[in-house]
Parts: sequence; C-alpha cells; structure tokens
Amino acid sequence: MSTTTLLVTLLVLVTVGGYTSWTAGRLDRLHARVDAAWAALDAALVRRAAAARAVAARLPPTAVAARLDETAAAALTGGPVGREGVENDVTAALRAARAGPGGGWEDWDIIDDATVRVQLSRSFHNTAVANARAQRRRWFVRYLHLAGHRVMPRPFDIDDGDL
Repeated sequence: MSTTTLLVTLLVLVTVGGYTSWTAGRLDRLHARVDAAWAALDAALVRRAAAARAVAARLPPTAVAARLDETAAAALTGGPVGREGVENDVTAALRAARAGPGGGWEDWDIIDDATVRVQLSRSFHNTAVANARAQRRRWFVRYLHLAGHRVMPRPFDIDDGDL
C-alpha cells in the first residue's frame, strides 16, 4: 500500500468520523431543544389551566362554570397520556364560558395572556420537533443509529386559537 493511498484513506476516515460526531452532536442538541420547548409548553398549559380555574370560581354557578372548573382541574392533575384531548376540552370550556354571562372582567386578560403563551410555546415546540424529525429521517442518521434509543418526538396539536 502506497503512502498516498494510506493518507487518502486516513483523510476519508477522519472526515467521516468528524461528520458523524458533528451530526450526533447536532441531533443531541435538537433533542435538548425539544425537551426545553416541551417544558415551556407544559408550563404555559399549567398556567392557562390555573387561570381557567380562577375564572370558573368567579363565574355564576352554572353548568358552564362547573364544566370549566372540571376540565381545568383535569388539565392540572392529568398526565401526558391524552393531554391533547384534555387541553382541547379546556379550550372548548373557555370558549363557552366567555360566550356566557359574566365574562367581561380582568380575569379574561389573564386567560388571553396565557392563551398567547400557549400558542407561542406550541409553535416553538412543534418547530423543534419538525427539525429533530427531519434530522432523524436522514439516511446517515438512521443507518448509524445516531438517535440511540430516544423516542421520536411528536408534535403537540391542540385547538389553541383565539377564545
């Protein structure tokens, strides 16, 4: 084997190794970004549910107020399984409460602020998830199993439109 062949082989190995290391690091950073975005989204959802319970306590005692309190309590105590459905229920209950009587005081400012935070947090989370999923779909990442045993991140899709 000639010196030139040895140097070219060594250069190719160093290049492939460097690219593999860079890609694995990038994938790890993307997963960390997904985790951080989920933590921010979870905090925003908890804040919205707590604000919804505060609004429910100040509403006249009707079925709408009871439903809002029930769905907000479920959102505060529930786990990650079925979370999207629970948060959709909170949104529907908030819409019904706002349309009903007694929905025009300062508590709705807190709800509006919490809703905007949920919308932004969900947008950041879903963008981070899309980036991580795109990186994980590349053949190089799949072939070398650079994602390890990490679960494929999922977007969080809820109805978080304006109330």
